[in-house]
Amino acid sequence: MAKFLIIGPITRDVVLKDDSTCRGIGGPVYYQANVLSALKMDVTAVITLGKDDIDLLEYFPPTVELLPLWGEETMQFENIYPDENLNHRVQKACIPVSPIEVSHISSVDLDDFDAVLVSPLSPYDIPFETLQYISQKRIPIYLGAQGYLRHLKDHKVILEPWKDYEKFLKYVNFLFMDEVEARVIMGDLDLSFEEISRNLSHLGPEEIIITRGDRGSRVYSQKKDTTYRLPAFPSKEKVDPTGLGDTYLAAYAFRRQELADPYECGIFASLVSSLKLENKGAFQGDRQHIENKRSKNVSLINRS
Repeated sequence: MAKFLIIGPITRDVVLKDDSTCRGIGGPVYYQANVLSALKMDVTAVITLGKDDIDLLEYFPPTVELLPLWGEETMQFENIYPDENLNHRVQKACIPVSPIEVSHISSVDLDDFDAVLVSPLSPYDIPFETLQYISQKRIPIYLGAQGYLRHLKDHKVILEPWKDYEKFLKYVNFLFMDEVEARVIMGDLDLSFEEISRNLSHLGPEEIIITRGDRGSRVYSQKKDTTYRLPAFPSKEKVDPTGLGDTYLAAYAFRRQELADPYECGIFASLVSSLKLENKGAFQGDRQHIENKRSKNVSLINRS
């Protein structure tokens, strides 16, 4: 059984969609922990949250080992889906500065883990020194880039280029972002996805993954200098899109521990994301649910 370490903030979330309001826990660490726990992995999560929000820990699966870092307040996000296009999201946030420092994880035996999922939601969450420290153990690092691009303007989340991405990516093995973030990350809006992926891979990551909502995803392999185009699988219902990218990352990391085929890892992650979309909150399925969905969508799983 693979052992995963996940680090990042959790959030108090409000999701506004179809005239309904849903309140609860959020943050990449929460969604990722649920995926890996459902797939029977050994999961440890280092999380930041406010000292008055201990109740949020109850949302995690009981099999997840939690190492909370207490701050003054918990990060808050408001996710607004103004129309039927689930790729269209407006975010507002309250983001406290609660970085996960090297001193916070120095007591964690990194040699125990097979992979680390680094999941910031703001530029302050995972400092460069922390990422560098983790990389010294030569454990595969899966990074969701979103946090390093996010900034606040009148409490509304906006994306800005990641000014010092070059030094960070030296220590990253697998880099994840959505298509909007991919356009913004380097500050060059004229580049194609292939050009973006190739340029970023030259800095360190062996695989660059760009998710595109209902348009599927793309995985660039530095080793093969190849971009794989993957489908999005249909969901019975499109209930809750919040956390889809985080779900995809965790599922990809899980499958990547089993085999080194980027295409197959992307297919697996897309299947898990489709199942997650069918229910509120985090992924609720298991390996059998994933295999059943795969068997119903064989026609979409054709390598190009």
